[in-house]
Amino acid sequence: MKRRIIPAVALLFLAMNSGAWAGPVEDFKKGNALFAAEKYAEALELYKSISIQNPDLEYNIGATYLKLDILGLATLHFKRAQRLRPDDEDTQANLRFIMARKTDHEASTEHGMAYRAMEWVLTRGSVAGVTHVALGLYLATCAMATLLILLRPRRGKREIAFAMALLVGATVIFAALALARISRFEDRSQAVVMVAEAPVRQDPSSHADPVFILHEATVVSLGRVEGNYVFATLASGHSGWVDRGSLERI
Repeated sequence: MKRRIIPAVALLFLAMNSGAWAGPVEDFKKGNALFAAEKYAEALELYKSISIQNPDLEYNIGATYLKLDILGLATLHFKRAQRLRPDDEDTQANLRFIMARKTDHEASTEHGMAYRAMEWVLTRGSVAGVTHVALGLYLATCAMATLLILLRPRRGKREIAFAMALLVGATVIFAALALARISRFEDRSQAVVMVAEAPVRQDPSSHADPVFILHEATVVSLGRVEGNYVFATLASGHSGWVDRGSLERI
């Protein structure tokens, strides 16, 4: 588990722009002091009183819930922090820490090589880094096209055209990767299990037999809704109907 707590200065700019900087920053400082003193319930109360959407605040709330061993809410707030700042290593480390504590309870399947390769590609590098590479390739393509038009070289046109084709292809690939990385964190159709055990049923009814059990802090993708039930799917592909009251949308 990462023990970092975000300092209050991280909220200063956003709070000042909101027109009420003193209150949120002071509450954040007091919350950090209470956290350092291991007064986690009091720290949580202060953190939750701050009505600013901010990844640092979400991270600190998640860290406090983790100290209180409330894994569902810890996961929820770390996931919200990750959505606001996808590339934060401490957030990812805490989510992995929680997953390690519950992996043996979660239904899973072994993915094939193609799936694992795609997952590796989508998780390498930061969103900003991939976007900057795509932008750089695009500008290089534009510059080469401009030179080709202005200079009109008598020789080497095929080589220049081939190089441009490679640049265009690379630009498309990196742009697609950037969009894929962004979409993973912008997808709002995910939720976290908030209860110790949530039965997954074959049909949207309490009379249907459970096919397996979801445990607290499990993240699921949400599908269609019928009454009090929602169709939920694990990353492993297992799916079924879950009572909506046992989930909290990220």
